[in-house]
Amino acid sequence: MTLTELELDALVEVFNVGVGQAASALSQLAGDTVRLNVPKVEMLTKQGVSSELTAQGAGRICAVKQEFSGVLNTEAVLMFPVQQSLQLVQMMVGDDVPLEQLGEMEQEALAEIGNILLNSVVSGVADVLKLRFEGSLPCVALGPVQDVLGAQGSLDDMVLSLQIDFAIDALEIQGFLVFMLDVESVASLKSTVRAFLESLS
Repeated sequence: MTLTELELDALVEVFNVGVGQAASALSQLAGDTVRLNVPKVEMLTKQGVSSELTAQGAGRICAVKQEFSGVLNTEAVLMFPVQQSLQLVQMMVGDDVPLEQLGEMEQEALAEIGNILLNSVVSGVADVLKLRFEGSLPCVALGPVQDVLGAQGSLDDMVLSLQIDFAIDALEIQGFLVFMLDVESVASLKSTVRAFLESLS
């Protein structure tokens, strides 16, 4: 089971509501305007997401993982190429911290950034689609993209993939937010999005 182009387009709009909330929260943390948008939402295999990241030169990634339960049960995985994740942390903690010194604080800072972003996105989706979710604490994973995505299940599993573009000053970062969905959760998401579309007509 997959989602139609119309349903995916609706999810772009829905996710941009949550991403807007995340941008506001991250702007306060950074003390500068953080611009975020979701230009693309797709249903891909984990292997497909891995291939897209690898094509961007992101053999190794830094990921923030968080589980959410409710009408949909999902693990959300926010991923950045390692070098871009360092830039993101530097952007948030201040330019006076050299990239090479971020090792010790990187995971804690990334977990905080990921926590803000994931919870803002999920709560924005929950508000628009009238759902309820409970979230776990985030954890950080580092390594080759296939290892991070393939830690559970198969690389052939389908996921809901969001491209997220970050911009602050001259820095532009592209990350991916992936929602691991089982067959039941995909069906629930599809029926929820259909109901949302019908409510607009």
